[in-house]
Amino acid sequence: MIHETLAKKLITKTKLPVAKYVINPYIGCTFGCKYCYAKFIGPFKHTNSEWGKDVWVKINAADILERELSKKQGDFFLSSICDPYQQIEKKYQLTRKIIEILNDHFRKIHIMSKSTLILRDIDLLKDASVTVTITTDREDVRRILEPGAPSIEERINILKILKENRISLSVFVGPALPMNAEKLSETLARYTDKVFLDKLNYPQQVKTLYEKNGWSPWLSCEKFDEVSFHFRKVFGKENVIL
Repeated sequence: MIHETLAKKLITKTKLPVAKYVINPYIGCTFGCKYCYAKFIGPFKHTNSEWGKDVWVKINAADILERELSKKQGDFFLSSICDPYQQIEKKYQLTRKIIEILNDHFRKIHIMSKSTLILRDIDLLKDASVTVTITTDREDVRRILEPGAPSIEERINILKILKENRISLSVFVGPALPMNAEKLSETLARYTDKVFLDKLNYPQQVKTLYEKNGWSPWLSCEKFDEVSFHFRKVFGKENVIL
């Protein structure tokens, strides 16, 4: 269910290394990734709602941003507790409006998304940096753990188009899900020379699903070390950020 809400505040300080501030246009995310921390860290945990189905839309986001922005100097990140280009962005266009405002005020923007909808806004991304999240090369894994998100093939196509348009580009492989790390690293290296890599930080969220599907070995640190080894071999140690 989609809930429209009036936010009191939009810009929040972040400890993420890519930016000083973070903006989340939505609370909740229709991609419904099973491993996502945002369902129990952040405002969604107070909603008593179903992750992947219930989303709160900050319909006054653009107005608040205009009011708050004059006092904020630094880089901005979209987004930390939702995908800024989840399906409902097609209707509400909050992310597009936010990027337009940040561009008008000459703020540096970092965007992370799994969504093909980001291609709608290529005209706004000339001075932005984009990180596309690709956590596996296996579609069977994607369907179970990222049920509402675009396919792996569609995300690879995002990389292709963004590269063709000379957008500053990287990939976030996080959390590292069951995969063929050698194959995925070689595929991604065709489109970018920079990868952010992260382990499965909250394994209890997906332990039952992993056991049911025969992925239990991927709950161990050893598997993440294997993934890291292959990516460093392909990209070089200096280009794989843990």
